[in-house]
Amino acid sequence: MPPATPKPIVLLIHGMGTHHQEENAQEGLTSTQKEVCDGVNETAAHFGFEDYKFQDKVELHEFNYSKSLEEILLRDAANAQALIDHITLLQGRGLVQDIAAKLVEEFSEADSGKFFYTHWMDVIYYGLMFWGEMIRNELAAKINELYIQANRTGQTVNVIAHSLGTAVLHDTLVKLYRKDADIRAKAPELDVDIFKFDAVIQIANVSRLVNILNGIGDPHTSVVNSGPHKCSKRFFNFFNEFDPFTWFKRWDAPIDTGYSGRITTVRNINTHDLTEYAAAPTVCYAIMRNIVGESISDATYRLGEQAH
Repeated sequence: MPPATPKPIVLLIHGMGTHHQEENAQEGLTSTQKEVCDGVNETAAHFGFEDYKFQDKVELHEFNYSKSLEEILLRDAANAQALIDHITLLQGRGLVQDIAAKLVEEFSEADSGKFFYTHWMDVIYYGLMFWGEMIRNELAAKINELYIQANRTGQTVNVIAHSLGTAVLHDTLVKLYRKDADIRAKAPELDVDIFKFDAVIQIANVSRLVNILNGIGDPHTSVVNSGPHKCSKRFFNFFNEFDPFTWFKRWDAPIDTGYSGRITTVRNINTHDLTEYAAAPTVCYAIMRNIVGESISDATYRLGEQAH
């Protein structure tokens, strides 16, 4: 009997807000893993895959940067003056103390459940302060670790990123991938023509929006796409037209292998919700077909759309 094909590696990168990394005792999944799996498994049933469990089909990994940001933000909420103290760390975008002072009032009243606090302030701290570089270095190390594993086991490496995670992924890969990379470099480098993800799936892509703040590469022309001298064999980009985080600076570059998907249905008032994105038939199909390798006919897909 031939050896079983190893499960594909799937690296999940969460979006804005707090994401608990502790595993659910019953399911053995982190909150981000559960959000993705719940969405995929729901629509897999609509595609005729009864009792489907995405978590059993792949080897899930997660890059969680929310704990670091949450600790920083909560510390500033407890002592709003800290924002002014941090203003010297902003990366030369013309921000001055009077702008920071306007945010201090917001901070002083903030708690960890406040939408503005847990979402937009993540963008500001990641995009403008030195913690962004710390996060990118940690993700680069994680990706390097997964490629070392895949080289040993023969697994494919795939990434699903959501919201702010799409920008974190983009910025990290722009710095990580090089043509004729120097493997002796102190910081990890990967040769773009040798180390390719099997599939990259960007959901609610805000890389162009965050790029206004940090200017790392050009998301429309960078290495983060499919094709020659790009980082992935296949690339997918999805957005819900009613998701306000995708209304500005939307990513819409041509894709060599893969596609962009526009979602027009609204089942949940929170159109930025990761589970809802993963359950969207076009997203679920891309994940099941291009990461797991499931076969889904056109007729089955249409039935799944109707059920959704």
